Amino acid sequence: MSVAFSIPGEPIAFARSGGRGTVRFTPKRQRDHMALIQLAAHRAMDGQAPMAGALRMSIRATYIVPKGWSRKRSAEAKWRTSRPDVDNIAKLIADAINAIVYEDDAQVAALHVEKRYGPLPGIVVTVEPLDVGGGA
Repeated sequence: MSVAFSIPGEPIAFARSGGRGTVRFTPKRQRDHMALIQLAAHRAMDGQAPMAGALRMSIRATYIVPKGWSRKRSAEAKWRTSRPDVDNIAKLIADAINAIVYEDDAQVAALHVEKRYGPLPGIVVTVEPLDVGGGA
């Protein structure tokens, strides 16, 4: 069994919790984005139980080319090499789909994350079991 889903809109990365004195909180923008991811994951799982065992997760984050770029630069744009970092994108998604797509995010034994430019912003997530032999 594998599961795939997409989240429309500009990808958002994990941000450290903010704080007011001893009280810690998750920024609203991050909370809202996590809620969208969770909704998409619930729909994709369609009532199935979370996956067990070792898993591979693939994430493709797509961003729109900045408006100020020249036509030539826009046409040549493929990979986004600016912030956010791929590990922060993966952390937000892995935490959001915990206990929905898999029992625990520690099950993700193989991870592929890419940041690209494209016509529509969004994220595509695929989670699949790793073969029993342990190959990646």
